[in-house]
This record gives sequence, C-alpha cells and structure tokens, in this order.
Amino acid sequence: MTLSREYTSSPFDKLLLFLAVVTIFFEPYMPFFGGTSTAFFVFSFIMAYVIFTRLRAFKKIVTSIYFLVTIFFVAVCILMESIHKYPDYVYIFRFLNMSLGMFCISVLCRDKEAIDVTIYSFIFCSAGHSLYMMIGPMNFLRSLSAHGFDEASKARIQAFEQFTIHDHLNDISIFSGLGALLGIIAWFYERNKIKRAGLILLILLAIIGIFLPASRTGALVFFVSLAIFVYKSKIRIRKWALPLAIFAVLLFLIVPEVVWVRITSIGRFSELREVDSRAKMYTAILDILQQYMLTGVGCGYYWKQWAVDNGLTNIMDVYEPLAPHNAFFQVWIYWGLPAFLTFIYMMYVFSRALDKNIVNHRQKASLYIFILIIPIVFLFYPRFYHKAFSVGVGIMLAARYWNIFGDTIAAKPRQEKKSLEMQA
Repeated sequence: MTLSREYTSSPFDKLLLFLAVVTIFFEPYMPFFGGTSTAFFVFSFIMAYVIFTRLRAFKKIVTSIYFLVTIFFVAVCILMESIHKYPDYVYIFRFLNMSLGMFCISVLCRDKEAIDVTIYSFIFCSAGHSLYMMIGPMNFLRSLSAHGFDEASKARIQAFEQFTIHDHLNDISIFSGLGALLGIIAWFYERNKIKRAGLILLILLAIIGIFLPASRTGALVFFVSLAIFVYKSKIRIRKWALPLAIFAVLLFLIVPEVVWVRITSIGRFSELREVDSRAKMYTAILDILQQYMLTGVGCGYYWKQWAVDNGLTNIMDVYEPLAPHNAFFQVWIYWGLPAFLTFIYMMYVFSRALDKNIVNHRQKASLYIFILIIPIVFLFYPRFYHKAFSVGVGIMLAARYWNIFGDTIAAKPRQEKKSLEMQA
C-alpha cells in the first residue's frame, strides 16, 4: 500500500521526533522544573499534540494488542505492589509514561523520512556528546593511572564527579553505542563518497563516546550488537578487516589507558568477585531466590528495607541500597512471578512486530538493531524502562501500522483479520 501525502509525517511531526531524541540524550544537562525533566515536558507536549491533531490514528494504536498487553503488565504490577508493605508505584507510572510516549511516537512517525530524522538524530547526538567528553573529562582521565578494576573504578568516579553526567555514565555509553551502530549501518549502505566520509567521522566520535565513560556494559552491548548485524546482514567479514583495524588503532591512541584497565577487567572473574558490587549482587540475588520467587517483595519495601537487609547494596556503603543490575530480575524481585511472566510475554508480543528480514535494507537493519539492543541492555541495566527505548519501539510500531516499507505485514497478529488502513 502506498502512502498519500495526507498520511505522511509533517515537518512539525519530524521536528518533534528530533526534539524527543535530543532531550532524551542530553537530559542530564537540561533544566528540571520541580524535579521534572525537560524531556518529560517535551513528551507531554507530544502527547497533547497527538491527541488534538491525530486522534483517530492514536485510537487505532491504543486499541491494538501492543497497547493492551502493556496495560495488562501495568495492572499486574500495581496489583502485586499493593499487597506488600510500603507500596510505591513511582516505577510503574514511569514505565506507563514511557509507554504512552512510545505510542505517540508511533503516530508521529509515518514515513521513511521521519524514520531517518530519528535515526540520524541519534547519530549526531552521539557524536556531539563525545566531543563534549573529549574536551572535558578525557583530559582528566589521561592524568590518572590505575592497576586493576578497583583503582580504575575509583579513577572513573574522580574524573567525572565534577560533571553533570557522573550519574549517567552507563546510559551515555550504551546510547553512544546505539548511535555508532546506526552510523555504521548508514555508512554500509551509503554510496555517496562525501557522505560516507562524514559518517566515518561521526562513527569514530560515537565509538569514542562508548569507551570514555569506562562502561563495560556499553562496550559489551556494542560489540554483541555489531556482531549480530554483520551476521544477519550476511556481510563478508573480510571487507571489515581494514576499517576495524584502523578504528582499533585510533581508539587505542585516543582513549586514556585507565579506561582500558576497567573495561578489560570483564575477563578477570576472580578479581571481579572481590571488588565488583554488580558481581556480588548477582550472587546475592540467586542465593535469596526463594524470598521473592512467587510474589516478589514490592518496590517500596525493596528500597525501604529489604535490599539492605539482604545485601543488595553499594560495595562502598552497605547501607545504600542498589537496584538489581538486571531488568528481568528487577521486575521479578519487585512484583514476583506473575509480573515477570507478563513482562516476558509483553516483550514476545512486541517482537512479533519487528521485521527480521533486514538484508539489503538500511532502515529495517537500523530498526532491527535498535530493538535488539533493548533485551541485551536489560541483562545489565538497573531499570526496565528508558525513554530512548520508547523511541525505538515507537518507530517499529509505526513501520508496522502504517506499512511504511510497503511490505506485506507478516508480523500482524493472527487475530487481526482486517486489512491495515491508514487513519489520520
């Protein structure tokens, strides 16, 4: 089905998509109003705009299986939280807000140009943020030295403690990796030599942004996702040998040594067991499985008392509770097996909307990698939601609902028997 001009994204729609990405990526630097971030206000405006100007399309989205399974997950979490001491629903409602933003994004993004606006926004934001870190924290990192993971972690804290992003280093690394991956995919399919040269520069900057925060999670997610893209796209690895060698040499020369000390510690398991709070947390989570396996402990009770009582704390302060660094275990510990199984089922339902045939298609490959990153990140991430994920999933749903690529909708749920129609 071809789209008429009536159903394409307007310039203002694309501007809102661009602003959504920028405010998410640079959220730590933007003002907060009464504890509320700028990104929240941008997404609130997007929701109001969608409801007033795209109501019929929004109704189509919110009557879909994807919306219904999301609301069901939220309802299960609320029910399970309510049966525990000190109920606190803040995480649930943050997830709900993110989900509503996701569905609004799917209404705004209605053509290939809108998808590209979003993709290239991530690429440019990743490169731009790397420039900022190269001007500031990188020089400080160069002046530091470390032997082993513990010293490297302390050096990392020291280098970034004066900067706004000190509490967001893993996020910056992960989403710099996303920008780098989207840039690599764009470069692979680009045929214009000038644009390819520009993309190489942006990719290099974005990759530097992966490593400068010294995040092992960001580096691991990047390499795993890159390997999957190469495999799924049936790319001959020999063609990548020279570019990879050049990039590796440049990275080694540019990124400070203390960063490599921390990142390479991922292979030294004996050291990590002694000094890494994340490794100790995983061990503790498995040891006390019987305490939360069926009904969970509740989000409020977890932060109020349970985490400290059971050793899920900062390695430097045993009275400071930490979130489980695994989104799946986080949901399980908070709200038990019902929420955990519902969370898995919800991810399965959404996965059916993803076009997995990405060979020789740049935008499909970009969306595939964007969505693939989410469950990989969840394995190491202390939250089961993020605004950036709402953008990626929103675009995936848009491609499926508005048939942007003009394909037969293979991922359509079986219960939907009517043909897909455009509604504005």
